[in-house]
Amino acid sequence: RREGYDVTVDQYPYNASSTTMDSNVPLWGFEGGMEKMLQRLQDPEIRKQLKVESNVSHVGRWGDIFVSYAESEKNAWTIGKSIAEIAEIRGVDPADACFDLIADEKGRVNEVNYGMCEEDIEYIMSQRFTMIGSDGYAASMEYPGLPHPRWYGTFPRVIAHYCRDRRLFPLETAVYKMTGLPAARLGLPDRGLVKEGMWADLVLLDFDNIQDTPDYNSPKSVCKGILKVYVNGVLTAENGVHTGVKSGKILRKSQ
Repeated sequence: RREGYDVTVDQYPYNASSTTMDSNVPLWGFEGGMEKMLQRLQDPEIRKQLKVESNVSHVGRWGDIFVSYAESEKNAWTIGKSIAEIAEIRGVDPADACFDLIADEKGRVNEVNYGMCEEDIEYIMSQRFTMIGSDGYAASMEYPGLPHPRWYGTFPRVIAHYCRDRRLFPLETAVYKMTGLPAARLGLPDRGLVKEGMWADLVLLDFDNIQDTPDYNSPKSVCKGILKVYVNGVLTAENGVHTGVKSGKILRKSQ
């Protein structure tokens, strides 16, 4: 940026990330694709090498990696537990506990991974070129497992915790980081601002009482203090309840 490059940042307001459990397999294990990786996990000699490398790179980290989703009923008991806990329960090496889950689920197992500190979160969020994104799905409350709370609480959390409680920036800055800045960055000229000629995507909130309620143990929770949501000028949610109206549109970047 100092040299004039147009670089911006997007961030979610949590100290844990989330991805697929197979991210803990050394990169060379994926050569040839997913099926090849799963085959390597079943080969004792190759698995031994993968396990050594994974344990070296995960020293002190297995207790920070928690299962958030497992497709099969067989491994449902692991959801919400760390790899270290699962390894202890099963009496195996942590890397083996991780690899067994990946193999059993054929890769369809996800994790929440604690690896960030609050000081860095606040420093990054305070930068004028940082915008807010959930890095999650638009998932229903019936989504299986324990997904990352960012799916449900990202934007209220920024306003409630970092804007109102921590006072990192005023409300208008918090809103701009979620609306005007990303809309401009994505090339959506008729979105993100409240002015004539723009699509009316509007939120009426109670600033004093807005609160993110999702957390890592109960992520699927409705946030408090959001009174009304309008999508393209149509009332879509009121007091936390969806009206059933579907007035959204596919957004395309302008040329």
